[in-house]
Amino acid sequence: MKLSAILLARVLAYVESIDLNPRGRANYLDLVNALVDRYGFKKFPQTVEEFDESKGVEFHHGAAGSRAIQKFVVWNSILVLETRSGTDDAKAILLEMLEWGAETFGLNYHLGMIKHFAYVSDLTFYSDVPLLRINNPLTSLATKVSQELSGIWQEPIQYEPTNVQVGHDPMSRKYGVASFIISRRAEAKFSENKYFSEAPLPTETHIALLEQYERDMGEMLKPTRSILERSL
Repeated sequence: MKLSAILLARVLAYVESIDLNPRGRANYLDLVNALVDRYGFKKFPQTVEEFDESKGVEFHHGAAGSRAIQKFVVWNSILVLETRSGTDDAKAILLEMLEWGAETFGLNYHLGMIKHFAYVSDLTFYSDVPLLRINNPLTSLATKVSQELSGIWQEPIQYEPTNVQVGHDPMSRKYGVASFIISRRAEAKFSENKYFSEAPLPTETHIALLEQYERDMGEMLKPTRSILERSL
């Protein structure tokens, strides 16, 4: 597996924003201006309507030192920060923001206050292992569909499995968690062996699981490859 790009690394911190300023002592506008100045956000709230936390108060395109921030959003009950360098960076920056807010504006934040974090990781990668040929019946179905369509259109049309996805029962919890997806990268030819993957996991865990899946698929396909090699 060769990483192509991290498209999105998002961390979500579940905390009620009002709990961070329980007595309203920190001036919201002063806090926003200082946040913009410290992190250099290029787009930030400037009208009354843009300060509505029920719709998300958004800050775009800033940086924490050498780490670029794509987006930071304050919701009523969630803080969201996005980078393209990894969820470890996103989480570290978010916690750094809260610590700075506590020191500078007296926000009610202390280590361990956030009890739950969630993640979204999107990335693209290359692999020479046919990751989507998960079983013979599926491959056989793709071959038969190819034959039927080639006859209908009077030209070769090659179908292959295009994605694999695992997820939980959406009825098992009030708020669903995203699925783990591996699919062909849009706008890339199949022959390029380029894939897209999304996971509700930290970026490094996401990459590690993809690498393990690639190894597992390689091991599963070894007998098939050996048969093909002996027949040549």
